[in-house]
Amino acid sequence: MGKRGDGKLPSLLIEADTLAGGWHKAMIECYNKGVRATDPGYQNKPFLSYDADINIHVSAPLEEPLKHRFAVYDDDRGIMQYILEVTHGIHNHWKRNLNDPTDTRWGYTYNERFAPQIPFLLARIKQDWEKKKDLSSRKYSFAIWRPKEDVILEQPDPPCWQRGHLRFLQDDKEEWHLNYITEWRSRDLAKAWNENNIAQVRLMKLIADKTSDMLEIPINIGAYIDKSSSLHIYGRYFEEGIEKMLAQLIKMPVASIGMPLFMNDETQLKRLIAAQTDAENKGLGKNLSESGLRELKYDLDNFPYPKDWDSWPKEWDMPLDKSTLK
Repeated sequence: MGKRGDGKLPSLLIEADTLAGGWHKAMIECYNKGVRATDPGYQNKPFLSYDADINIHVSAPLEEPLKHRFAVYDDDRGIMQYILEVTHGIHNHWKRNLNDPTDTRWGYTYNERFAPQIPFLLARIKQDWEKKKDLSSRKYSFAIWRPKEDVILEQPDPPCWQRGHLRFLQDDKEEWHLNYITEWRSRDLAKAWNENNIAQVRLMKLIADKTSDMLEIPINIGAYIDKSSSLHIYGRYFEEGIEKMLAQLIKMPVASIGMPLFMNDETQLKRLIAAQTDAENKGLGKNLSESGLRELKYDLDNFPYPKDWDSWPKEWDMPLDKSTLK
């Protein structure tokens, strides 16, 4: 089982060029330096988890490789679904009715928490630019946590993601760069971190694109900084043989860690997901497979999808509406 140490949570800093590199280094550091901790809900398992407070600084978050070959467990469809869940809220309707104890759907979605705040954040950015020609404010933040929903005992699994923060900084050429910081209370490093942040850097790019369009100036992509109060490798994964994978990570040359984010065309993935949504709305089934949709005579090669899936959400262009805020 190993020693638990002095009971103090270590803080670690990881610096990497790419998302895949950040995951690779974090796995090794967490394994080597993380405190040994019981997995909540798995106290009777024979293995302790490895756990630490970890900051991961990624200097080129849009550069390949984004996906580590050992880190993402979804297929192409699953990754694209997750990206669109975060950026465009395609599954916000899967959130359960908190007043109905028999409703077993999700307790929250990230998008329904933060999306109504983005137009107000953009309005503040625009106001600062128009008044001062400056974007150096430290006030560009949005929150995920809702005390009325998340502190209460009826919420068994409150959100892992807590806050997003935007920092626009100028370089020596006076060009603006968007740096994006996310803060998390708890993360599964082995099986969730990489996919979480593939979606986050897509969101970062959309915010940069929208800001550039809104202000009519170039906005470059700066650093992505991921802060987790508890980033962990679950002890139960060692029953599944993760130690062999960790041994491989330590020996892997950097050039071999990544793989393409998608093996399939992104447009075709969006067509598939749009067809899934259509089938669900018609009561034909939830999250149907490609073969299931083809059996229902869906033309997946030509099925239309919302055009804002190729850009920022259309709601970001709408007039401010305070009634959307909670």
